[in-house]
Amino acid sequence: MTSLIIYLIQSSFCFTVLHISYHLFFRKLTFHNINRIILLSIIPLSLGIPLLSHIHFETIPEAIIIPHLEEYVSFEHIILEENYEKNTFTLQNSSILLVLTTLYLFGAVFCVLKLLLSIIKLFQLKQKSKTLLHKNYSIILTNASHIFSSFKWIFIPKDQIQTIETPVLEHEKAHIMLYHTFDLILTELYLAIFWFNPFTYVFRKTLQSVHEFQADKYVVGNQVKKSEYLELLIKNLGSTRNSKLHSYFNHSLIKKRIDMITKTNSNPKKIIRYILLTPVLFILLTAFIKPELDTTNVLEQIITEEIIVEIPPSIFPVKNGSKDHITAVYGKKFDHPQRKKNKIHKGIDIRAKIGTPIVATANGTVKVAKKEENWGNLIVISHSDGFETWYAHLDSFDVKENQQVRVGDIIGKSGNTGLSTGPHLHYEVRHHGKNVDPMDYIEK
Repeated sequence: MTSLIIYLIQSSFCFTVLHISYHLFFRKLTFHNINRIILLSIIPLSLGIPLLSHIHFETIPEAIIIPHLEEYVSFEHIILEENYEKNTFTLQNSSILLVLTTLYLFGAVFCVLKLLLSIIKLFQLKQKSKTLLHKNYSIILTNASHIFSSFKWIFIPKDQIQTIETPVLEHEKAHIMLYHTFDLILTELYLAIFWFNPFTYVFRKTLQSVHEFQADKYVVGNQVKKSEYLELLIKNLGSTRNSKLHSYFNHSLIKKRIDMITKTNSNPKKIIRYILLTPVLFILLTAFIKPELDTTNVLEQIITEEIIVEIPPSIFPVKNGSKDHITAVYGKKFDHPQRKKNKIHKGIDIRAKIGTPIVATANGTVKVAKKEENWGNLIVISHSDGFETWYAHLDSFDVKENQQVRVGDIIGKSGNTGLSTGPHLHYEVRHHGKNVDPMDYIEK
């Protein structure tokens, strides 16, 4: 539940930043269609951006090379003290978390029930009323005191059916044509989840304003003169009716609507102002996508793991093998039994039955673990200070590429693959790309 609360806070933060950005940069522009899209986009963006915190670019801390130190340092008292403080903190805050969770769920359930009740009342009102079907909408004759629209229905008081002004009807038809009810339902669902954020309530009013601006522009541009429409709005200026899911012609937004209708249309060049959202989104994205350094249980790792001292490849590569099993040494010229060519041997060959464990001779990262023509099954491990070790003619692999290995780890089994005349391991050591004698590094 703690992670959910953190997500809700992060999402609310994104929502607030985006809504404030809209209010500062775009609220006064007359590009109502674009403004509606921007407002509706705030909801999925605010929900999605915090989820990007689960996508991180993991950075592996660079190994620290330290001299060998045999002094023993005990961290036991630190661990005990840390665990005690952690448990105390958990006990003190569990009750607070429970209260916050209960309060949040109560508010969310209340908002959902309120929304469902509003929808139920709307359908009940429709069922009790007379319906007149039209091509793209229906007129519902009701006992309501005001005309309003919702979904594809226009609710008209019975006593006003003969006197309703045409612009008023066209205004509500515009709401239906533009599917404004679905915007409002989406907003109410979002508000039910983030009811604790006061900006969600401001957002609802802002979206309703844009809906009214769109409907007004549709009516003024297609049906009546601007002056006649303004007179009609002024006549209804005193009404303050409003609803979450209903689009009222008469409500408290009329003053803003009059200001927007009388306002000169924004210069088309100002549409470039919407590019200002780019840096805002960039800042939010970078706030939640960041490199992550895994420092989990650092003290426990220090205690449970031995201190790593990076040394060159120094142990015998065949488990339980010895120098007595070496059949070919480094630097010796020989005639290859299959290619019939005089070659200089760049590694050592070690006699080993098929299936004998082969071990990493130093700490490192597996760079190659696959079949490579004459090499047969080949493993190449990269070590510190430019060293590489090569293990050829293997029968099978016990590691995969990019895997971290420790000195003595079993990396595969000896075999007779590639250009090999019998079961053995061909082992090479390279330093900065040049072959060196492995025997110079194997501990005596």
